[in-house]
Amino acid sequence: MSTVQSLINDVSQKINALETAQALYSRQLSPDFSAFDYINTDELGLSRILAALLDPQGSHAQQESFLRLFVEYCLPVIYGDDNWQIFLNNLEKTEVFLEEITGKSNTQRRMDIYLRCQVGDDSYGICIENKPYAADQLDQMKDYAIELEKENISIGILFT
Repeated sequence: MSTVQSLINDVSQKINALETAQALYSRQLSPDFSAFDYINTDELGLSRILAALLDPQGSHAQQESFLRLFVEYCLPVIYGDDNWQIFLNNLEKTEVFLEEITGKSNTQRRMDIYLRCQVGDDSYGICIENKPYAADQLDQMKDYAIELEKENISIGILFT
């Protein structure tokens, strides 16, 4: 075997070992996550932090853990509600969007964080309006509620 072929085999084995280790230990070590990626305390910066933590597919590698804790502690009204049980059982399917435009309600507002989960025929939506330094704009939450309704969200909640 040539030296080049030996090197290629060695590198290939090490890549396979690294991929296996990442698959086994990423939840404990979160190798791709760094809090320093999100340090910006303006509204969008804070939204990016929250969205990243709530995303079950996020680089934090904690899957739906943060989203489950958010729902349990910040939205207890839905945590014990039977209407939300399908959502709670499928948190890993939740998609997280930043600055989602309210196109269906024709208001062109931006929802700071929008969590959407589709399970069969059921749609769930959570709009999070992040207001660290400002008050709500006129009819802002009403417009978001209309957007959730027009998105055919079976069950939705607004959180500010």
